[in-house]
Amino acid sequence: MRLVSSLGLCVARPTDARPLVWPAASALIGFRAVRAAVRASRASRASGHAQPTLVKLKAKSQKGWKIEPTAARPTWKARQPEKSQLRDPFRLLELTDGSGGAECALGSGRSAVAKSGPVQGPREAQIGRLPPPRAARCKPLRTSGFLHPAVSIRELLFRNQHIAAVKRAYFSQDAHALLAAFRIDPGTFGAIQADLNRDPNRDLSAWILGQILVSASPTDSERFQSLVADFLAYVRDHAPLSYASVASQAPAMADWDRAYDAWALVYSRASAFFSLPDTVWFVSSLRFFASSLVTLAMAVDQRTDAVQKRKTTDAAGRLSKAAGMAGNDRSQARGSETKRAAVLMLANLSFKAYFKLNNTRLCETVLGSVENALKLNRTFAANNGQNDESGEQCYSRADRVTYRYYLGRLRLFQHNIRAASTHLRWAFDNCTLRNLRNKRAILIPLVATYLILGRYPEPALLEASNLSHVYGPLTFCLKSGQAAAAMDELDRHMDWLRFRGLYLILREKLQISLWRNLARRCLALSYGPAQAASAPPTLRVDKLLSAARLAWRDPSLQPSDIEAILASLIDQGFVKGYILHSKGVLVLQKGPHMGFPPIWTVFNP
Repeated sequence: MRLVSSLGLCVARPTDARPLVWPAASALIGFRAVRAAVRASRASRASGHAQPTLVKLKAKSQKGWKIEPTAARPTWKARQPEKSQLRDPFRLLELTDGSGGAECALGSGRSAVAKSGPVQGPREAQIGRLPPPRAARCKPLRTSGFLHPAVSIRELLFRNQHIAAVKRAYFSQDAHALLAAFRIDPGTFGAIQADLNRDPNRDLSAWILGQILVSASPTDSERFQSLVADFLAYVRDHAPLSYASVASQAPAMADWDRAYDAWALVYSRASAFFSLPDTVWFVSSLRFFASSLVTLAMAVDQRTDAVQKRKTTDAAGRLSKAAGMAGNDRSQARGSETKRAAVLMLANLSFKAYFKLNNTRLCETVLGSVENALKLNRTFAANNGQNDESGEQCYSRADRVTYRYYLGRLRLFQHNIRAASTHLRWAFDNCTLRNLRNKRAILIPLVATYLILGRYPEPALLEASNLSHVYGPLTFCLKSGQAAAAMDELDRHMDWLRFRGLYLILREKLQISLWRNLARRCLALSYGPAQAASAPPTLRVDKLLSAARLAWRDPSLQPSDIEAILASLIDQGFVKGYILHSKGVLVLQKGPHMGFPPIWTVFNP
């Protein structure tokens, strides 16, 4: 059996004199219609017809196709494509009935009868009376697309439709369409991958340059074409990005180190294209490439390099560099109309990588880029009579909430408690109720910050967020001054708190609150109405010593230890007063707080 393949039709010629003609455009008319056509052709040959059978297909309705076998002798007419038809490679071959009317025009995707003139000339008449010529004499018509003899119409459709979608979105600067073209589902990914792997040595860059031409604009270049070529190279050689998660069953062909290197090249192409002028519309696609880079880097490191995390380090460096480029755009325009529109997104992804690396020191570089962009946004708003005190109005709420969340955690690690509480509270209040998981993630460091500031959460809030098992007993111990019990609660949840970077700072800062609350509770129990109202309140050191031995479960405490702790509290501002060493008395400041100001007022904003 011999196979003559072209862009719209496939002819299988048996060894006898009765050829079998059937359409191969399975992606256009459906597999059921193809099977029905083959059955009709075989039935016609079995019935003893001497003439070759032609299957005539007409669209009957959306449910099915009308199949009409006919005994007309087929004529093959290969016509050259017109310039307007080069974009549609499926309208290059028509099957005619010898009288000039086309029985079926395949490839256009529409049920239409093509009009063509009568067959003239001895050579055309000979072609109409003989079986199709050999493959060497009937070469497939070349178009701008690539044609392989083994490429099915379905796979060719996937590839050509994908490139056509990318081309349309690029020239129309349609951000949503371009993002949809790059963010392909696993099924389409597999179809395009199968098509590309039929010729793995193919030069994708040259092919893409032939498909997506460089425009005459002086700001255009081959950077977008290089991006598409490297993206297709990743699709050809690697597994989908969704398979990178550790929980999924990745294919055996996946080499995740090479996959990350290939995707890092794709991201570098996208970043290089974004650096061109007038590419603000590309921000959504850049977000996809950047977020996929971080996700893939973390997944690869978790599989292969969980200690040094080389891929995550590389991704963080690439993203921080792009954030600096976006933040330094000094265009005198609204923030959403400049490259500054991408600075929060890139900064958030950089923070995600740096927090994964436990290297928050490098976050300050990214913060400098963000602050520069926000300053330019505020300047533009002030010059145009707009009110934008924060400079963040041009960014989405999701980016702003994420940025404040990471900024609050960073300030908490830097022991800037007041600033951390401000940013985390803003993120919590502006996170929508639809994202309860994110609100809980924000609430975890926010509650820790408030405990340090002496603001204790309500039990209902902890119960609703499923945090009562961690913060509930700890809050009760802090209020009652049970120091040893509070430390035991921290040690009991040490792994949970260390994973979130909260254990050390809570253990350090809460000791101050415990000593301050214990002294205040002792004063409330010992201060009676017998004392003169004009005299300042006092607290005997020996009474505080007895309470401290019980609270800390440490009988070895001495009066000198208590005096040293009280002197430290006075020096830091948590207690207002002085110590009379000769009498062993703590003299406190008069006023409504009786020498114990609220803890949150002590911390610098």
